[in-house]
Amino acid sequence: MISIQDKIDMACAYAHISKAELSRRLGYATPQAFQTRYNTGKFTQEELQQIALITGGQYISVFRYPDGTEF
Repeated sequence: MISIQDKIDMACAYAHISKAELSRRLGYATPQAFQTRYNTGKFTQEELQQIALITGGQYISVFRYPDGTEF
């Protein structure tokens, strides 16, 4: 399984932006404040959606069942 940190790193690489630039675009006061959050890997769904938008992607998180039900 790929960690959220690895996914963020890959998203930044895909978008050709640094984590420092990502932190600025997310509104963190300093890159160090973002790095602290990054180290824990504890991001809200909203933050992950923002990261996806900033890097030109889409964040999708669903439970999907064989009958097509998703939530």
